[in-house]
This record gives sequence, C-alpha cells and structure tokens, in this order.
Amino acid sequence: MGRNSLHRAWIDHGSPRGWDLYLCPFQEMPPQTDVDCTLGEVIPGPKWTGLRTLLNEWDGWREYDHIWLPDDDILASQDTISAMFEAAAALQLKLFTPALQENSHFGHYIIMRNRNFFARRVGFVEIMTPGFSRPALEQLLHTLDLSKTGWGWGLDPLWAKLLDYEDLGILDAVPVLHTRPVGKMRDADLHRRCSEENDLILADYQCPSKMVTFGGIGPDLQDMALGADELLVKLIQGWDYLFDRDPSLLRWISEHQAPFFDWPPYPLLGSPTSPRALPRVQKV
Repeated sequence: MGRNSLHRAWIDHGSPRGWDLYLCPFQEMPPQTDVDCTLGEVIPGPKWTGLRTLLNEWDGWREYDHIWLPDDDILASQDTISAMFEAAAALQLKLFTPALQENSHFGHYIIMRNRNFFARRVGFVEIMTPGFSRPALEQLLHTLDLSKTGWGWGLDPLWAKLLDYEDLGILDAVPVLHTRPVGKMRDADLHRRCSEENDLILADYQCPSKMVTFGGIGPDLQDMALGADELLVKLIQGWDYLFDRDPSLLRWISEHQAPFFDWPPYPLLGSPTSPRALPRVQKV
C-alpha cells in the first residue's frame, strides 16, 4: 500500500463486516485514525516483496478462512468485499478474484466481468487481486520466493498448476474497479528482468497461462450444464462490451477455449447440487 491507496473506500464506517483490514505499506503513511484497520510496518519494495516478508513473519493471517491480497489501486465498497468473501466460501474456492468492472483498465480479458455468469471456473487468476483459502495460501506461500524482482510475474499460472486447476474462480457478480492503466514499465531494465523471471518460472514449472473458462456458475450457486459450444457463445455474449475496445479479443477468446472442446466436461458441470447458503463471517 502506498500513500495514494484507495483502501479508505473499502470501509463503511459504522457498518458491521465479517473481515479485517491489514495494511502492508511500502512507504511511510500517516496514522490511519479515520480507518478501522491495522497499519503494519513499512516494507520497501514492490507488492510481492512486502507480502512475502509479511506473510512469513506475521502469523495473524492464519486465523482467517480467506485472505485477499489486492493492489492498492482497486476501488471497491465494503459490501462488495464482503460479498466476495461470502461467494468464495460458498463455492469452496481455493483461489479466486473479483471480476473487474466494465470500465476498468485491464491486462487480461479473462478477469473482466462476464455479464452472463455469477462466477466462472477458470484456469487462471491474476496476481492483481487474488484471494486464497487459508490452506491454499499455506500451500502456495513458498512460491513468493521465486519472485526476486518482487513484481510477481509468472506466479499466477504457477499457482493454477500447483492447485491442479481445481476450484479457481472469477466472481463476476462482485466486480471491482481497477483505476490505473496497465502496460509496459517505465524502467526498461526492470521490465526486461520481470519478463525474464516470468519466462523462467513458466519454463521451469511447465505452467503456461491457461486463459480458459472451464464452466459457468449461476446466481443459484450451481454449476451450469453447458457444452463447450454453448459455453463459448455465452462467454462471447457476456463480453460483447469489450470488442469495441479491442476487436481482436473475439479471436483470442475463441482460440483460448478451442483446445478444451475435446476435453471431458469439467467435473462439476452437469452435476446439480442444492443451493448453498452464504456464510456471513470469514474469521475462524
């Protein structure tokens, strides 16, 4: 978190919530007297440098069922964050993220909100706003040591592979706004090092990014029984607002889904379950 962090918008003063906010700053910040949160010690450096240090030195996160590690330029309300935790728990997701609102800056289209689903089971969850079940974060914590730059490039496809691409979800019904542009870094040497680190992780662990949606989940929290063609149609329809911004996305979506047309259905597809109630509190 930096001085321009948007975390103040995440708290609705006087309104109860079932989660706590811990700030991991990379620079000195003023006392957060107007925000109900814990301000940690400054850990200089990029996001994943600070989080690696924090998560290894502070065991407080292990008291929670789920942990969300967003960038500080995410605009979200307390209700949205609460709904995100509730949905992740109800769907028993190991790795998850809220989708990005339609007017967000984005790097990967798969994280953008798809209007046809409550949530999607996917093969990729971006490092921008990842959430973890506690057991999943315990399992994946050692991977942060691989990011020597601290920028985390290459960790997201590795996480998906280490979790066997199971119980990964993007929550379309609880989108947040990414407020800053994404793109090439100003420091050309840093960009080169991050790219090399990304390529090394992908090669060493044979974990290419799988920008694929395995299946959709409806508002009743049940997996939707969709064949590959039906799923592709719904994905394209739900993302139609993106094509004016980048027409090539239509081709990318089709190409990313195509290799999975011959796969057996995702294990949960076509296996209706009774609707699951949403838990209200995330703390153990």
